[in-house]
Amino acid sequence: MFGSGRTLGSFKVGDKVTVGAPSDRPLYHHGSHGTVVTIGTKRVHVRMDRAAFDSHDGEVANFLPGDLEPGHVGTPRNTDRMNDAFTALKLAAGTDLVAVATDAGIITAEQGERIKAAWADHLRR
Repeated sequence: MFGSGRTLGSFKVGDKVTVGAPSDRPLYHHGSHGTVVTIGTKRVHVRMDRAAFDSHDGEVANFLPGDLEPGHVGTPRNTDRMNDAFTALKLAAGTDLVAVATDAGIITAEQGERIKAAWADHLRR
């Protein structure tokens, strides 16, 4: 993020970082987790430990300090983010279905809770 207040001095070699939306680089690193390997005169050089796309794992890219967040934050892989979104959608649909069935008197509240637990367990596998 531009104007974040982070400077080159905010980082040291070995720091774990997360790439934000790069201000002057391709966006395919957005969300990637990496480790600072060197610090240049204007940029921080980061090895992608778990890039947004697995084809970029191990790649070293350089970023302005304001484009980096300290620590590994969030889910780096775009495929994992999509899977998380679909799982949340499936959980919501299951919860809504149980609520409708409970309200209609087709199942009891206890049965509904057991169905929701079984559905959540199924989605975790």
